[in-house]
Amino acid sequence: MYTIALLERGPGLSRFLAAHLPPDLGAALRRGAVGGRADLTVVSPDLVQVPASPLPCRVLLLPGSLAHLAQAIPAAWVVSYGLSSRDTLTLSSLASPCLTLQRELVTLSGDCLEPQEFPLPHRPQGSPLHLLAWAGVQLLLGTGGTEIGG
Repeated sequence: MYTIALLERGPGLSRFLAAHLPPDLGAALRRGAVGGRADLTVVSPDLVQVPASPLPCRVLLLPGSLAHLAQAIPAAWVVSYGLSSRDTLTLSSLASPCLTLQRELVTLSGDCLEPQEFPLPHRPQGSPLHLLAWAGVQLLLGTGGTEIGG
């Protein structure tokens, strides 16, 4: 079981993830910093300031628009999500969304995912950034395209 830390200002992303991730993954979410080290830290798009002494992590998943916060959070590697072509995870369209992996991604288990697209036929309703965070968590934890693509 992986440890997932969530950094957010309000509870929007944690509620979205808890409602849409498989129950075992939702149970792994911990809001804010907890002692030790996280396997994955997810930064919400609403985060304004990094808490003092953030939990070190293996992977930091954050909105590309908040890339400047990456310097304050100890991480082995960083994956960005957002609606920019510079982000690792983005959507190819908002009308019929398709998750686009723009660059190679290494999962927490060490598997390597090549750039590709994942159709989202049964996507959860929510903001595009929450949807991208949800998809990023699943990809990084190795649940892959089956849960994401339907």
